[in-house]
This record gives sequence, structure tokens and C-alpha cells, in this order.
Amino acid sequence: MKRRYFIVSAGLAAAAYAAYSFMAGNLLGAPSVVSQTCGYCGMKIERREFAAELVVDGRRYFYDDVGCMMIHYLSFKGVVEPVKGAKPGRVEKVLVQCFDVEEAVDASVAWFVKGSDVKTPMRHGYIAFKSLSSALEFAKKHGGEVFGWDKLVESFHRTVEHTHEEAHGEIADAFGIELKLLDGRPATVSQILKAGNPVLLVFFATWCPTCSKNITTLTKAYPHFRNKVAVLLTSFDPGDTPQEIQRFLEQHNAPSDWTVAQPNLEFLVALRVITQETIFGISAKGEIVYEKRFGTLTEDDWLNIVHRLEASR
Repeated sequence: MKRRYFIVSAGLAAAAYAAYSFMAGNLLGAPSVVSQTCGYCGMKIERREFAAELVVDGRRYFYDDVGCMMIHYLSFKGVVEPVKGAKPGRVEKVLVQCFDVEEAVDASVAWFVKGSDVKTPMRHGYIAFKSLSSALEFAKKHGGEVFGWDKLVESFHRTVEHTHEEAHGEIADAFGIELKLLDGRPATVSQILKAGNPVLLVFFATWCPTCSKNITTLTKAYPHFRNKVAVLLTSFDPGDTPQEIQRFLEQHNAPSDWTVAQPNLEFLVALRVITQETIFGISAKGEIVYEKRFGTLTEDDWLNIVHRLEASR
């Protein structure tokens, strides 16, 4: 009888522990993530399987894309220039929602696939899995590379910290790549530079809220440097059509004298652009004197960049 009582008690304890684990998982898991607002890009989280969370100094931050989380993670850790809302702090937990199971797991034990044909909300392309076998099976079907958390941090950090000195030859080649403008005419950065003015090269995507913020503040700042610095906008997303780009420009009252190009994958690869809000400041001599891979800019920020470009003449 005692042995049977022990077994029943053990079973009840296990059930209680499972219930507790389930409730704890929900506190940091699927039901609480959907409908939250991304702490980086500001988009409403609609797809649980691509979301992530950070707990920093006791505060929870939600993200609609692992890439958005990574930008804040590196900023909170103090290893990149801090972005708005993510000053260095104590990162207590990193959680990722899994694609293979409806569960949030610690990023340190998750597996990630990058480069598949499955699009994530902000197109960063990182998809988390609880099991290695699921990640490998997914990559076999959809393409992409499989790796763990440490490699994810290393590769993401290396990419966002990439500087033009590391790829001077590639940058020079990129400026000669022919871009197709909205009206169908060809143009290159080198040709635009021949006018004698520095160039602000601004990447964007029509669906990107951080891009919208940057274009809005750039539009407001532009009258202060019109005819002094040329603006070249080019879409980051191959799916952005000329019609969608035109609507995006109209919605943001973009000046008509900006040069706007359609997406070009070769151009993105040559400049190693992995985030849609990437910005380059190019001197009249064709040298990159400013580079920002993520984050939003205020009107004053744009004017400070222009000041640096003018000083580089």
C-alpha cells in the first residue's frame, strides 16, 4: 500500500510540475506574444512562429522577427552603437518562438535556419527550431544554413559591424552596378556622383515601419540641403513593385527630385546589405564617410550626416 501511495504521489507531483511548466511557458510563450508590438520596428506581432523576446533589467521586450531582436540584443549588450530604446543593460533572458513546435525556448539551446525561401516578417530570414533534426529537415526542403546561437550572434555582429574598409574593392564595384530607376532608365552611383555632389544612399522597403520613419524625417530635413547632396533611394525587397514604390513615395510626400531605383540583388550583395534601413553617406570623391545598418534617424540626425558629407569635399 505504501508503495502504491508513493507512486500516486509521484504521479501527482509530476502532473503538478507539468502544469506549472506549462503555465510558466505561457507566461513567456506563444499566447502572450501575438498582438504585442515589436520593440524595434513597431510592427504588431501576427506570426508567433517568427517572434522572439528579451528580458532586460526585469523588463520584457517583444519582437516580430528574430533579426529585430538581434539588433536590440547587440545594442543592450553594448557591442554595437546603441539604437533608440535599447541602451546597454543586463540581458537576463533571450527567448525565441519555435517554428517546429508551439513553444518558446532559450535561444542558447535553439537551432536556426537562415537563407530559406520562407520570408520572415521583417525579411531578416532567421527561423528558430527546438530540435536539430527539424531544422535540418526544414533546410533540406526550403534551403538555408543551419547553425546554433553562438554562430548566429557572431555572424550577425560581424555583418552589422562590417565597414567599407573591409571591402573597398567590392564597394567600388557596387558603384558601377547598373540600377533600374522607376521610369525604366538606367543609372549607377558613379554616374550620379559625376554631378559633383555627395550622395545619400538610402535603402528601404515599402512595408517597413522603421523605413517609413526614416523617409519621413529625411523628407523634412531635405529642404535644408537641396542641391547640395543628392538622394538616391533604392528598395531592399525584390518583391516591391514600381507601383508599390511610387505609392510609398507619395504617402511620405517624397520630393520629386530624388533618384529612386528598383530592387537590385547584385547591388545588395556587393554592399553586404542585410537590413532594409541601411544608409550610406558617400562623399563627392566616391568614399563612404557614413554607414548605418539599422535604426531610425531624426531630422537632426540627417542634417548631421549631411554636415559630414559636406565637410568631406
